[in-house]
Amino acid sequence: MELLTDPDRASEARALLTPTYLQHNPNLPDGPDAIINLINSDLGQRAKATMELAGKPMFVAEGDFVVMVQPIKRPDPQRPGESYTLWWFDMWRVEDGRLAEHWDAAEKWPSPEGL
Repeated sequence: MELLTDPDRASEARALLTPTYLQHNPNLPDGPDAIINLINSDLGQRAKATMELAGKPMFVAEGDFVVMVQPIKRPDPQRPGESYTLWWFDMWRVEDGRLAEHWDAAEKWPSPEGL
């Protein structure tokens, strides 16, 4: 997962993605360049900074699909100074050992600049 979040290693992620990588997150276009550009952007780093893990991710694999569920701490908007745990998921379809397609729970960002 580090290759998909670390700007110092983002170029290495290309080897993990098919050239026809399909993205079902409504904020990103298809193709490996979109992921690599996001990792290297200020927006990508802000998103990474807001994902304080609250435990280890869990993985489930069946056939060509892998699902990762990870607990993330978020500030509680109803209780200032406290946090709550949200369960984020990512799902990938694997083709010939590379990530070919991705789904997650993302909603459209309010602006092109993102978060």
